[in-house]
Amino acid sequence: MTKALVLYESGPPENLTWEDVEVGDPGLGEVRLRHTAVGFNSLDCEYRNGAIPLASSPTIIGGEGAGVVEAVGEDVSGVAVGDRMAYALARGAYAEERIVSASVLVPIPDGVSDQAAAALTTKGLTVYQLFHRAHALKFGQTILFHAAAGGVGLIACQWARHIGATMIGTVGREEKTAAVLANGGAHAIVYTSDDVAARVAAITNGRGCDAVFDAVGKATIDASLKSLATFGTLARFGDISGDVSTKLEDLPVSTYFFKTSIMTLLRDPADYRAAAKTVFDLADSGALDFSSGQTFALKDAADAHRLLEARRNVGPIVLLP
Repeated sequence: MTKALVLYESGPPENLTWEDVEVGDPGLGEVRLRHTAVGFNSLDCEYRNGAIPLASSPTIIGGEGAGVVEAVGEDVSGVAVGDRMAYALARGAYAEERIVSASVLVPIPDGVSDQAAAALTTKGLTVYQLFHRAHALKFGQTILFHAAAGGVGLIACQWARHIGATMIGTVGREEKTAAVLANGGAHAIVYTSDDVAARVAAITNGRGCDAVFDAVGKATIDASLKSLATFGTLARFGDISGDVSTKLEDLPVSTYFFKTSIMTLLRDPADYRAAAKTVFDLADSGALDFSSGQTFALKDAADAHRLLEARRNVGPIVLLP
């Protein structure tokens, strides 16, 4: 037996119930992983509150974690008992122990802590997808990144600084601007009160940005479109403020549009592991730092849900079993 947060019905954070669950033995291609840290993402809230319908109930939500392999099933290679491993996008993470497919596991380097791995895997892969696939970010380019003080946003700040790009980050609250600037953002704009497009035009001398990365959606899409340079890229990867009704014909001329999800990385295990290695190598070198994040006990994950839904979180959140 192990402890887990079980969700019987979609609804408020109080619906997460801390109770005993049976883990069992790993089957073909599976391992049993003892979590040392569990990642927390906005998707967790969407599964809990019903924005994403539950495939079955009761269920255990959470899709990211790090820990130690306790047992290995048949037909598993490259993974051994005692290995430190992390994973992304595999439902069932809100538990002290779990069964997980070996195909989603990536090794954690010695220089990267389990907490950092749990914080960085999904969010780091998201930034990798944005900066390497949606738009190949280069030294000297200028970008606009919405929700820059969140878990993905602060990693993007650090990654852009490492590349040598100028990042303009937007936040929903004035008190979050300091975190953006401290983590490598060159400019911070409060999108709920400032004229984002006008500020971008002033910062770029009217040229606009080489790329705009937007996970906010309805509240920022107009500013995103107006902030693009000629032949700039708009990369959308979420709609936390509501769905966007923009049609392709509404896009500015001579611009590119990219809708991205890290789910595409998981279709090719070799691609997924190579991307994760890039993320962990940056963390190992010190270019990506988790120290600005927040932690909660796993059994108190409901408090993390409340914090994120109130948009008061700064940096990555990690849940500790």
